[in-house]
Amino acid sequence: MKPTETRKQKIVAIFIAYNCARTLRKFYENFPRHLVDDIILVDDASFDHSYELAKSLGIHAYKNPINLGYGGNLKRILALGIKRGGDVFIDIHPDGEYKTNAIPLALEKIKNGSKFILGNRFTYINQPLKSGMYFWKFIPIFLMNTVDSLILGTKIGDLHQGFRVYTKELLEKVSFENNSNNYLFSFELIAQASFWNIKIDEVPVETNYTGKKRGATLKNSIRYSLGTFKILFLYLLTRAGIKNKIFLKPKKNILERVEKLSK
Repeated sequence: MKPTETRKQKIVAIFIAYNCARTLRKFYENFPRHLVDDIILVDDASFDHSYELAKSLGIHAYKNPINLGYGGNLKRILALGIKRGGDVFIDIHPDGEYKTNAIPLALEKIKNGSKFILGNRFTYINQPLKSGMYFWKFIPIFLMNTVDSLILGTKIGDLHQGFRVYTKELLEKVSFENNSNNYLFSFELIAQASFWNIKIDEVPVETNYTGKKRGATLKNSIRYSLGTFKILFLYLLTRAGIKNKIFLKPKKNILERVEKLSK
């Protein structure tokens, strides 16, 4: 490589899967594969044939021997992506809940220097409702976004959705392996990025909430919401000088850190 040349970033689509056999084929056939260099799926010990279907479609698929949870599965797939040489990781669920037209916009933001991209369902305030979001979720999510952005000092409009693009640079700078193995993983990552002043950006994302695919139940939503307040509290404590493992600076290089996670 000549001194003036820069290495092309390897873009990896990551599909965390759990009982998605019903939607996977259609999702994969419509996925803009020309935008990525690699696709990885990790099946989190599904009861259906998600893993076997992924393999038959030609996806680089792995299956967890036990259920690791949302965050645990995401840790493993990011570790695998890093070991496969990835630089940019597009996190989109293969259940079709999030539309793929946000991907080109997100990659353009990465090209222009952003290190972490979030989708925004609230580009138009009533868009989530038109997409099928329950009204009882709409108001709390909107209020949580307002409070969270204020405390974390971000200008992001939607901190609790499922379309994200990570960069290797982001993952090198935060201790993501210390995050929760449940759905709080993603909010913890946002708090970590804010703590370390890593550039977060957003793009509009369209959703398709139909049937049972309308997000978490009321019970799980309450549990998640309470968890986010705990993370905000830990964030403020760390800002005040009281250390917490989530906000520790990594001491090892990224390949050493992901070795155990990828197994």
